[in-house]
Amino acid sequence: HKYTNNVIKNAMNLTSSKASDVDVRLEDQEKINEFGKLNNRLLEIRADIKQYKLDVEKLDDATAELMMSSSGASAGKVMILIGEAFVEVEEDFATEYCEKKQQSLQKKVDEFSQEENAIVKAQELLKKELYGRFGDSINLEN
Repeated sequence: HKYTNNVIKNAMNLTSSKASDVDVRLEDQEKINEFGKLNNRLLEIRADIKQYKLDVEKLDDATAELMMSSSGASAGKVMILIGEAFVEVEEDFATEYCEKKQQSLQKKVDEFSQEENAIVKAQELLKKELYGRFGDSINLEN
């Protein structure tokens, strides 16, 4: 919420003489607030996407490691972390588990990417409206 406050402060920092001629209406304030909320959500989504991509990469490495170790004469048992406990399972189960988990995380990345695109589009519309009304007297950039 710290960033939202900065966006609002920056947005309302009417420093030019031209800006003082433009009154801030309730509708304008609501748009500024909406922009700040969208910006906070965008930062959260981008952090989540980054983390999920790292997790997908780790699972990909684990799956590759399992496939290399199971290429020997006999497939053995391995330990996998489920929740907060390690469980001994067959290598085939572990490989399948990693692949399913990887697919699930990739699906979340895709969903968050779609939401990210929608937020960016909504912010572009808000910027256009607010810059059209306030010109250089409003700052909606990071």
